[in-house]
Amino acid sequence: MTPALERVAASVVETHRKGQQVEEEFKTAAAAIASLHSQSSSLEASVADLRRELEHALRVRAQEDESLVKLAQERHAAVEQLAAIAREVETFLDDKNRSAAQIGAQADAARAALRGIEIEVAASKTALGAFHSDAKALRERLVSVRQTADAVEAQLSEVQSKTHDLDGTVDGMAVKISSITDGLNNADRDRQQIVSAANDLRSVLSVLETRRAQVKAADEQIENLLAEKEKQTTALEQQMKRLSQIAPGSRETQKIAPPPQPVSHEVHFAPNGEHKFSHTVDLIDILVPLGFISHDEASVALELLRAGDVDKFVRTHWSKAMGGPLPSPYRLIVGSALNESGDHNGAMTFFTKALEGKHVDPFLSYLVAVALLRMKRYVDVLRIAQALGRAKNGKVLSYNVEALHLWASGRMDEAEKKLTDALSIPWHARLHQHETMYNLARLAENRGEARAAALWYEKLAASDATHRAVALHMDSLKTEVDSV
Repeated sequence: MTPALERVAASVVETHRKGQQVEEEFKTAAAAIASLHSQSSSLEASVADLRRELEHALRVRAQEDESLVKLAQERHAAVEQLAAIAREVETFLDDKNRSAAQIGAQADAARAALRGIEIEVAASKTALGAFHSDAKALRERLVSVRQTADAVEAQLSEVQSKTHDLDGTVDGMAVKISSITDGLNNADRDRQQIVSAANDLRSVLSVLETRRAQVKAADEQIENLLAEKEKQTTALEQQMKRLSQIAPGSRETQKIAPPPQPVSHEVHFAPNGEHKFSHTVDLIDILVPLGFISHDEASVALELLRAGDVDKFVRTHWSKAMGGPLPSPYRLIVGSALNESGDHNGAMTFFTKALEGKHVDPFLSYLVAVALLRMKRYVDVLRIAQALGRAKNGKVLSYNVEALHLWASGRMDEAEKKLTDALSIPWHARLHQHETMYNLARLAENRGEARAAALWYEKLAASDATHRAVALHMDSLKTEVDSV
């Protein structure tokens, strides 16, 4: 406003100098005043807008303060929860330390009891040694008594011989009678010594029986303590196993026994005419189209299996299973044949060796898992599933193994979900996809869903008509689907 007033003052001054420009200057002053009024109104509007913005900023600031207060309260609650968790962890560690101390105290008590029993056993051995020495002394006394008795018998025989000679003189008879009396007295003393020695022997025998009972009781205590210690050791091993299963990354190392030499197996036939090696035959039929086994080898193997000659079957594939360039397929079929013949330990040895090596095909590992699942080796099956999940191109087969495991435990819905999830995994092999479709079809067929099974078989046949003899499965379901 000061410039405007200056201009007004200047115009007033100029009115005296420039009378002709008074009207124009008044017009200019009026325009300036109007502009000032407009500027003042715009300033008032701006001030109102600023006031509204400040009020909005204050409200936002109040909301932020409330949010900060809530965050501080939540942070305080979280800190308290963490402190409570820390206290629980400390309590758990204290309980664990106390349990370990109790176990150590029990072990020390067991060791002390064993030492006490060892001392008692040593005392018993000492007592037995003393008894042996006493028995030896008694034997010596008995020998001396026998010698005395022999002397008495000799004297009696001599008396008897001399009594025949007493007819001569009375004096000789008196002398002989006195000697006989002395001999009888000596014999009576010897008899008393024998009786006392027998009594001593009976007392020693009773002491021996007492010691023997004490030793027997000590042996029973030792056996009880050893049994209790074995129970405690078993419980500790079970706890360690549970802890190792809970702890991530833990693995139990298993010693693999050397491959057994071929043993004799007797082949039994089923009532329907099919022998018990049907799974091994199916396995060979799977391996041949994949190129793991040649057609000639498959023909020989099938002839041996149909003939029931397991020994020759194992001997035929022994060299390739032990030292061939690709031993895993042969180890797989040998293990399957041994399993179906009843040699489960030998089968486990070959199945374990089939998984050895750096370049084992994931599908072979999957077939080993299927065979182990048939043997109800569920822990080994889950280990193979974990290994397949970590391997390259093995995740789909890992899902299949887990699904078959769920199926075996009766959890069919979870198994179906696992198989459908396997199909959604990207970048998988066509063989693995076909096997997943086959398992979905089998699962639906097992649940009595013939139409769903037929649809999965049709999808599989459209992609690979040779996989798992899918045409035979479709023919077997055709009648049932038509009836539905």
